[in-house]
Amino acid sequence: MKSPAEFVKKIALLQIGFISLVSEKIEEFVKELEEKGKVSEEEGKKFLKQLKEQMEKQKEEIAKEIEKILKELPVATKEEVDTLRKEIQELKEEVEELKKTLKEKS
Repeated sequence: MKSPAEFVKKIALLQIGFISLVSEKIEEFVKELEEKGKVSEEEGKKFLKQLKEQMEKQKEEIAKEIEKILKELPVATKEEVDTLRKEIQELKEEVEELKKTLKEKS
């Protein structure tokens, strides 16, 4: 089973992918409207610029929300895991030294 963090990240990627797909489809639709003369090229560009700005804001909000959720999950950060690995290695080395000392005294 995947970790909660991986699940949250996948949901975020799906949302961002969906936003990108919607944006692409709207761009195609606006171009069609321009070609048919329903909107001017200037109006189309203005609309697409506003749309892109809104989509970027949405992506940023999703990223912030995901970061917030991940911080609340009981999941260790990479730094914490690295620190624990180092401590484990140090403890293993100490155990080996103690074993050697005990063998020598026996």
